[in-house]
Formats: sequence, structure tokens, C-alpha cells
Amino acid sequence: MRFAPVFIASIFLSLHYGAILYVNSSLLGNFFKPGIVSLLFLLGAIGNIILFLFTPKLIERFGKRPPLFFFLFIATFSTLGLALAQSAFTALVSFIAYSSVLFIIYYYLDIFLEELSRDTNTGEVRGIYLTLINLGIAGGPLVLAIFAEDGTFRIIYLIAALFLIPPILLALFSFKSRLPKWHGLHHNHLFLPFVLWWKTKEVRRVTLARLVLEFFFAFMVIYTPIYLHNELGFEWSELGIIFTIMLLPFVLLEWPAGELADRFYGEKEIMGVGFLITGISLLTMPFIGKIFLAWLVILFISRVGASLIEVTTESYFFKHVGAEDTGLISIFRLTRPVSIVLGATTGILALNLFSFEKIFFVLAVVVFFGFKESLSLKDTK
Repeated sequence: MRFAPVFIASIFLSLHYGAILYVNSSLLGNFFKPGIVSLLFLLGAIGNIILFLFTPKLIERFGKRPPLFFFLFIATFSTLGLALAQSAFTALVSFIAYSSVLFIIYYYLDIFLEELSRDTNTGEVRGIYLTLINLGIAGGPLVLAIFAEDGTFRIIYLIAALFLIPPILLALFSFKSRLPKWHGLHHNHLFLPFVLWWKTKEVRRVTLARLVLEFFFAFMVIYTPIYLHNELGFEWSELGIIFTIMLLPFVLLEWPAGELADRFYGEKEIMGVGFLITGISLLTMPFIGKIFLAWLVILFISRVGASLIEVTTESYFFKHVGAEDTGLISIFRLTRPVSIVLGATTGILALNLFSFEKIFFVLAVVVFFGFKESLSLKDTK
């Protein structure tokens, strides 16, 4: 199967990502105050943004496989650095290096996958791809639930580093690395084609919708573990179970939703429903106390909506670009680190203005902006 190397690499990369996704802020909290933790997320995101700006040039110069291997190497050693960190400086350098390269690795997998895909089955292929990614991310918190020890996450980071070995081997031996065929507006741009992106209305609108989704992810990843563990008092063993079940909609719904978007409804309607579900669920969170089942259910519902948004924004975007549009794909993937910058900044401001639980209201307002943006899309059906 021609997609197999990309799919296998994505599963292991996502197991790695899911294992440490919800503990990064707590690990850093062992060395820094919450305000500094937010700042480190900002710095890591800025490093990621800088790399994204020059990634099309790296591909033009070196192809895809050598940079992919290099970034996997950096991710592995920075993860080991976090596992073994005994000082604030080691934790700081390792986290910023890790945060700077992680989403770039997913970007390279995007390019490999887009080269193999056809527009007629983009929704299905992207649905399968996202299902496998999210299966890995959902499996990651099981590592947390089983192995987490109060006050230390060393074993979690060591296991996460091991998950990167299969992607490294695939990058070395299975991925083809050929220089892209550049043409038209996409040739020899030093910077990303923001003017082209702005003029291409459907690409711009779906990118903004995706930015809202990534903002939701970034905000929840940084502040939900802190709120549930530090403010409400949930144990990490409980949170591991909650986060695993919370992520199941990404595994169960994205493949069928992608097929529905291809064959029947188009992306616009499904995306709008996803924004509504996510926004409404956020409005209920400030009223929930330390009730295990209630948080499990409401976080699960919020991810039902987010999973529908994720697969439809992916499908819609990649139906409007090709594998040669690395600049536009870079801008689309920039929504991840940019959302971390915006999410951390918004969180810092919100925590200075409101009590902790009210920041979910702030996030709901942003999500409803995404709903508005989805309504402006021209449907593919």
C-alpha cells in the first residue's frame, strides 16, 4: 500500500506526541512559575514559526527526507533532555527545541501524503490519516495513566522517545526524497506566499477556521491539565483515563466524516456543526466541579465537535491545493504554532482579568468566531 510508510510513521509520532502532550506544562511547572511556563510555550511556538517560514526553501534545496530525518533527530534528543532534566536551563532548552520542530515533522508527512493522494478521495484519505494520527494521540495518555508518578514524568518521556525510533527508520529507508517540481507562482519565493494566500479566498477562509481549531487545542492543552490537576485536584491516573476517552472521537468519527464530506454533504455543513458542538460544550465547563464523569463526558463532547472541524478543514484545504503548493501548506500548518502564541497570550491576559474557570468562556467566544468563518465557505457539494 503506497500510503503505508506515512501512515505508520504518523501513528508512532502521534503516540509520542500524545504521551507527553498533557504533561509538558506540569513538567515545566516543576522548574518555573505559570507565567514563565506560558512564555516558554510562546518561545517554542515562535521557533516553530521561524522554521515554517523557511521550510519551502529547505525542501527546494535538500528535498524532503534529509530535513525530516534531522528534525526527528532533534525531537528525539530534546525529549531525552526533558526526561533527564535536573535544572531549569536543561528543561528550557530541551522544551524550546522540541516545540520548534514537532509540527514541522507533521508538515513533512503532509507533503509525502499529498504527493500520493488524488482530489477525488482527499476526504477519505485525510480521514484515514487523521484517524491514525488521533489513534496514536489517544493512546498516548494511556502511557500517562499507567506509568505516571507524582512529581516525576521521566519514564513518560523515555517511552515517548522510544516511539520516535520507527519514524526515524522509515525516514532513512522508506520515504522517497526527490526535489519538488516548482512552477508558476510557487517558484523561488524567499518567504511564504501570503499575498497569494490572501487572494485565494477559500484557502484563506478555511485557514482561519483551522486557526480557531488550533487555538482551541493549544488553549486546552496548556490550561486544562493545570485547571483539573491544580485547581480541582484530579490525580494524574484519573486524568490519563479522562484524556484517553476524550480523544476517542478523533479516532471514531474522522474517517466516516471525511467520506461523508466526499460523497454527500461537503465540508461546510459538517464543519459548522462541529463549531457549534465545541462552543456550546465550552460554555458548560465553568459550572462543573470535581466530578469525574461530568468532565469525562463534556470533554468527550467537545472533541466530537473538534474532530468534525479537523477532518473537514483538512479535506477542504487539500482539495484546493496540490503537493507543489508547499508555501500555502506551510501557511496552513503555521496555524499550529501561531495558535500556541495566541492561546498562551490570551490565557495570560484572561487569568489576570478573570478567575480560572471563566477562561473557558473566553475560548467559547473564539470558537464561535470559527463558526462564523465556516459559514462563509463555498461548499464543495
